[in-house]
Amino acid sequence: MDWDNDRAVERTAQLLDQEGVALFGARSDEDQLVGVVSVYVDILSVRFGRRASIEDLAVHPDWRSRGVGSNLLAAARTWAHEQGADYVFLESGLARTEAHRFYLREGATHAAAAFRWTGGPTR
Repeated sequence: MDWDNDRAVERTAQLLDQEGVALFGARSDEDQLVGVVSVYVDILSVRFGRRASIEDLAVHPDWRSRGVGSNLLAAARTWAHEQGADYVFLESGLARTEAHRFYLREGATHAAAAFRWTGGPTR
């Protein structure tokens, strides 16, 4: 999906209006937004307990490998556990191998394969 700034602004406003959701940003010394992460306390699993999902973890390419992603991830995980989450989940596209290395360095484990359906059922 391509980036749509108007849609992003609208959805950010909707996100900030919800319970169980947090949005963290990282800014440069010049007050430029250089990274963002959103986290949602979303389901209670019979098997695993309360889940928090990290979404939209993004760091500007010029700011990668400077601790921005680690700090955003730590903030999201801390917030999730403060909200009662038993575990934190993050889904990442198959082609994002650099991001996967980052997540593994940050202590994540490959826990599952993710599958997605978009649109209505087809038969």
